[in-house]
Amino acid sequence: WDSLTLMFQKEVAERIVAKPRTDHYGRLALLAQWRCEAKIVLHLPPEAFTPAPKVHSAVVHLTRLPGPRFPAEERVLNRITSMAFNQRRKMLRSSLKGLGPQIEEQLRAAGIEPTARAEEISLEGFCALARVVAGMVAG
Repeated sequence: WDSLTLMFQKEVAERIVAKPRTDHYGRLALLAQWRCEAKIVLHLPPEAFTPAPKVHSAVVHLTRLPGPRFPAEERVLNRITSMAFNQRRKMLRSSLKGLGPQIEEQLRAAGIEPTARAEEISLEGFCALARVVAGMVAG
């Protein structure tokens, strides 16, 4: 596929297109935006449907990128984002401690403060961390 146009509940659509430091930013936004350009193209009120649902809807247009936006090993990026956003209010040094005792050094090597929280880190930052972690695991 080259592009997809899909309708979601408004809150889900907002999670797909969210940016760092916003309430809706999380793992779904990171993984979708890693491989796609994502944008909301239409908002629909409940009255647009019969019978009217209890929620608002939004249409999201996803355009596939030729490759990942930033290099990273998918398995490692998945694991890191899962751990980081599972406890999103914790500092990354705490939520990612399961990756090993060297997590603070790995975070610093990726240019991330160990005291940062998951919702503060950009996609590029998570990909940089995934590269550092994969390199240290391989080495």
